[in-house]
Amino acid sequence: MSNRFKKIIIDDVISTNFAPGLQDDLLDLFESALKSIVCTLAREAVFDTSDFATAARRGCTGYTLRIIRVTFESGVSWHGVFTKESQRMEVIAHLE
Repeated sequence: MSNRFKKIIIDDVISTNFAPGLQDDLLDLFESALKSIVCTLAREAVFDTSDFATAARRGCTGYTLRIIRVTFESGVSWHGVFTKESQRMEVIAHLE
């Protein structure tokens, strides 16, 4: 099965200075961004959340999202980091 159609499993989230509702919206953007790159050979991608169609109505504009593919013996994980001023959220995920 293509990686594009696999389910994204969030393994861990570490955040600083985020409201819980905003975290959920940013996780949705993370999943959307991840789905766009998992079927490529990219090892790293950088997004501005302002480029996502739903970001403005969710209050998620102005964040930088960097996603890095980490390969190890037992598989692949994806590490994402959202940053904006003093706010930072790290996400670790894998595909299933």
